Amino acid sequence: MIGYIIGFFALLRIYTGINFFLIKRHSNDPIKIMKGAESFYSKKGKTGALLIHGFTSSPKELEELGKILTKKNLTVYTPLLPGHGTSPERLVITKYYQWIEAVEEAIKVLEKTCDKIYLIGNSFGGNLALVSSNKSKKIKGVVTLGTPIHFRREKINRFFILPILKRIKLFQKKKYKKGITNINKKRVCYNSIPLIALGHLLKVVNISKKSVRNIKKPLLVIQTKNDTVVDKSSGEYIINNSKSKIKKLVTIPESYHVFILDKHRKKAYAEILKFIK
Repeated sequence: MIGYIIGFFALLRIYTGINFFLIKRHSNDPIKIMKGAESFYSKKGKTGALLIHGFTSSPKELEELGKILTKKNLTVYTPLLPGHGTSPERLVITKYYQWIEAVEEAIKVLEKTCDKIYLIGNSFGGNLALVSSNKSKKIKGVVTLGTPIHFRREKINRFFILPILKRIKLFQKKKYKKGITNINKKRVCYNSIPLIALGHLLKVVNISKKSVRNIKKPLLVIQTKNDTVVDKSSGEYIINNSKSKIKKLVTIPESYHVFILDKHRKKAYAEILKFIK
């Protein structure tokens, strides 16, 4: 019986390896951007906001916030991160450092026209904001929205389930609770998670955890106590371990992980506008 089980998992691993090889073979094929997932740039005043979307998502989730900031005369740039807004297969062959480099390039774009820059990252985008917070003297503050330092059920998922799963399958289909499904209709994102890419996400999270200790710039950390993905200790870690003299932790009530699309999103928007002023 054990022999059959071992043989079954061996076949799955071979199958996964073949699929990965085929995906890499098509890595130079033309890239088609999903409708609504395009980068957004609006040149306005001398204060700029770099909005960074979350893992497997796209700039669409930050569209409403971007429009609000634009109306306040901020220059807004929301880039599409590498491997996103195309197909999950593209994300399979994307490395963690490509996301960091993309954010650094986006900062350079805003540096050309802005005197002040604020980094605003949703979920995983907040990790990238933390990592890049000292890349320019023009960066005057960082905002993280539901950004993970610790995950719910982290030890089981990170050290047991993920190492096994990513060896025998490439993708894990997302599962949402009933109320969350309606919120996701406002997003342009993948319906499955590339497990190899999830490993790269964890690398960025670890880098951001170390980067927090060197942050002296103003910090606004917003999270929701009902988050089913991120542990509430994440926000506390960012606040307690940074060297920032100006920092604030805000908790949004009764909201999903991507609370900037949920019913209390205006509270988050108000806090962001107050922080930038």
